[in-house]
Amino acid sequence: MLIAEDFLLLAVDDETGKLATVDNLGVRLAGALLADLASANKTLTRGGPQAGASREEREKAGDAMILVTDNTPTGHIALDAALQTILATPDAPARKIIEAISKDAEENLLAALVERGILEKEEQKLFRMLPITRWPAADSSHETALRETLTKVLVEGAEPDERTATLISLLYGSGLIGGVVGKEHRKAARERAEEIAGSEWGVATLATQIAVAATVATVATVGAAVATALILQAGKEGEAASAEAAPTETPAV
Repeated sequence: MLIAEDFLLLAVDDETGKLATVDNLGVRLAGALLADLASANKTLTRGGPQAGASREEREKAGDAMILVTDNTPTGHIALDAALQTILATPDAPARKIIEAISKDAEENLLAALVERGILEKEEQKLFRMLPITRWPAADSSHETALRETLTKVLVEGAEPDERTATLISLLYGSGLIGGVVGKEHRKAARERAEEIAGSEWGVATLATQIAVAATVATVATVGAAVATALILQAGKEGEAASAEAAPTETPAV
């Protein structure tokens, strides 16, 4: 299982098959795919923060270069698509690569999980008109074990391995942690996740950590862009409304 697949499974309700509302889901999945590629020795990074970097220095991870060291196909639709995206944009910084990968990350990962019999794909029509697709669980065994591992780390204080620390770092800020541990442990789990996200730089490999840091930087960039667009749109709508409401002058006779 990929880290990206673990993330997505936590975002899908096993019974209803609905995807939870996650802040920048595609970007987070793209970052997880970069971490998976690094763990598979398919990529390396250049120009990113070094081990022991501060949080401020990690914010520059979005400018790191991602280099492909092995372009042999993995046979996994999402990994191979991400690999091809990196190859197609050799001079792009990490945040641009993440944004490009994010466009198809969710769709490719869902297809892979369905192909392996972990999720099912159900297509329905809302009110007999609007097509909707849901992804209920077909085999929850892996996700059950995953949730147990995360609970041990986030609630019981167990030390995470590299893979788990990477996943938690990507989950932090996504809004999914409370659903993993339950309402009664939500606050403590979030604090533990923040601790891991801020201090796990030495736990995982440098390439994996740059993938996480670049994801965080990209989430912030995309979020700021969306917020700016919404503010501008609201301003335009307000101006239009004011213009419509303004009294018209009657020409002097």
